[in-house]
This record gives sequence, C-alpha cells and structure tokens, in this order.
Amino acid sequence: MTGRETNNPIGVICAGLEVQYQSRGQIIYIRTPADGDQCWMRVSLARWSRFLGAIKTGAFIPQQEGDEVTVAIGDLTHVGIVRFSSYVVTDRNTWDAFVQVAKSGGFDHLTEG
Repeated sequence: MTGRETNNPIGVICAGLEVQYQSRGQIIYIRTPADGDQCWMRVSLARWSRFLGAIKTGAFIPQQEGDEVTVAIGDLTHVGIVRFSSYVVTDRNTWDAFVQVAKSGGFDHLTEG
C-alpha cells in the first residue's frame, strides 16, 4: 500500500492503516488492511488528536519487533457491548505509509479543534 490517501465507498481512509470516523460518537476506528473486517481498534477523538500531534513531532514511537509494528493507543476498548482491541499490529511498510500521510496533514480533518 502506498502513502497516498484514498477513500473507499464506506468512508474508510486507506493511508497505510485504515481509519474510519464515526461522528455520532466522535470515535475513530483503526485497523491494518491485512486484518480484513476484523481487529478494529477504537480510539476517542481526543486521544486520536493527541496521537496525530505526537506523530507529527516525532514524539510517538510504536513498539517494534523485526518488521512487526504495534500501535497501542486504543482507549475505548471496554465501552459498549462489543469489545475492541487496544492495539493494532501491522508491518513496517504500512506504518511508514500511515506516518507519511499523517505528517502531511491527511488526517487533520479528523481531529479536535
């Protein structure tokens, strides 16, 4: 996957990781494309906004082991009936593509303030 931002018909931004915004609950859903319809991580808009800010300044460093990258920012894992993961595991290329789009402002419309 490239670092180019694209939107699919159901509103998921595909930019390395797949990101979907639910305006009703101000919730961001994130997953790696390799997971299909499984393994969404649910993040509050406030946490997502801080996460993007940290990526832009280089302050966020994910856990890395070989080519595996773990992003653990999910803060809404136990809200509601359905349980969500607090992390997403992806590969280095997918993470790098996501960071490139984040640093270029590709997700700025999905932040607070």
